[in-house]
Amino acid sequence: MPRKYRMAAIDIGTNSIHMIIVESQRLGYRVIDKEKEMVQLGRGSLQGKPLTTEAIERAVAALSTMCEIARRWQVNDIVAVATSAVREAPNRQAFIKAADKAAGIRIRVISGEEEADLINRAVRAAVDYQGGTALAVDIGGGSVELIVGTREEVFLTNSEPLGSLRLSQMFLADDPPAARSIEACRLHIRKSLRKTAARIRTLGFDFSVGTSGTILTIAELASGSQDDSVSAGLRWLNRSAVGDLVPLLASLTVRERAEQFGLDAGRAESILAGAIVLEEIMNALKIRRLRACSAALREGIVERALEEKIARAPQTGSVRRKSVMALAERSDFDRTHALHVAKLALRLFDQTAPLHGLRPVERELLEYAALLHEIGVHVSFQGHHKHSYYLIRHAGLAGFTEDQTAILANVARYHRKSVPSREHPNFAELSASHRKVVERLAAILRIASGLDRGRRQSVRDIAAQITEDQILLEVRPRSDAALEIRAATRRAKYMGRLFDRRMRIDLHREA
Repeated sequence: MPRKYRMAAIDIGTNSIHMIIVESQRLGYRVIDKEKEMVQLGRGSLQGKPLTTEAIERAVAALSTMCEIARRWQVNDIVAVATSAVREAPNRQAFIKAADKAAGIRIRVISGEEEADLINRAVRAAVDYQGGTALAVDIGGGSVELIVGTREEVFLTNSEPLGSLRLSQMFLADDPPAARSIEACRLHIRKSLRKTAARIRTLGFDFSVGTSGTILTIAELASGSQDDSVSAGLRWLNRSAVGDLVPLLASLTVRERAEQFGLDAGRAESILAGAIVLEEIMNALKIRRLRACSAALREGIVERALEEKIARAPQTGSVRRKSVMALAERSDFDRTHALHVAKLALRLFDQTAPLHGLRPVERELLEYAALLHEIGVHVSFQGHHKHSYYLIRHAGLAGFTEDQTAILANVARYHRKSVPSREHPNFAELSASHRKVVERLAAILRIASGLDRGRRQSVRDIAAQITEDQILLEVRPRSDAALEIRAATRRAKYMGRLFDRRMRIDLHREA
């Protein structure tokens, strides 16, 4: 990657065309220019109809201007992607050729699933997940994208043809729209969302994020001010506020909406449909409020491009992690199982932090113990936890102090069978403070390893609730997790004794 890599990312949407120009930095990138045109490429098309000549001309003119701006910035790359309107158009090749001829760019038409992936990348970079599971909602002009996932893993991506311009053209052509038209629009949305909403409720999520110009506009209209943002690029949006906004927008003509709220004509036309679909999503998923986020698909394009370039560059990495992974590879470990147990262990560590009070360095040791906890199987399955301890202690791991190696080895040793005891020489030799660390990390690892007892990664996530007398662990499954819950429940008894609390592990149920 050049020392100062610059790129332009262009999102050719159904309503708008957005461009950002960014310059790479040591950590991430900075935006150096932006451009937006509300061209309504999908006006008069969608539902299998071709793009109109007028819409193509508007879009090509906007792209020509944007590409000229990008070239003046001397960008290294221009990446342009097109979504619903172009994806569905039978004459999309004519548009792509016209844009190439006029602006000198190659447009790539992406699927709904790829669109959702790019949106997810943007949200991940803009929002602190704090170890939780997020639902991301993006309302475009042609489609709505719904994504459920953590920072590390995506569990669901879904694209529904429920965009604001599409719904406006289908149901809300009257100005202002009749009550029966609005109700027909709502019924269509509910029917379209029924299966996806059920899947999302079953998966579960900790918080919601809304992206796209439509949601940001709704958040501004609902709040009436710029003073309630929770951080840069984020704004709270309550379901009740959306519910109050819909009848107000419905009572106005497009022209009155534009004048009263300072909207351009295109946004004024489609904002009512956008507010209706957002309200229906929030109702179906029982979302009380979400964070309206300014990051969107174009930022996702940048995130992916930079990630690909970094992946091709020489990597240095952590000395400690390299030595741990080298030992794991030499021991022919079950990589998928080890990585999954490590992920669950870190989730438990983060969520039970008020109880254990351990530091980031101990968190790192827990992760490495999880990665190495079964390497003793390479020697023999019988007593493999003891073999794991021996291999770790005598592997000469680089970057660790002797005390850290001893802690790491002991945590791995106690992932199954007996719990830490002063009767065991390996545990007794530790200092009192180090024994305390081993006890607490081992209690976490025992549960995490039980949660992948069947080695099928059936448990995708876990959420902890701590009270004065109980630790409740709510399991979010990917598939049948009865075996894993039984195993984890047995192994969780040690954590209960350690913190003098009842342990309970339950399956997450749909709300």
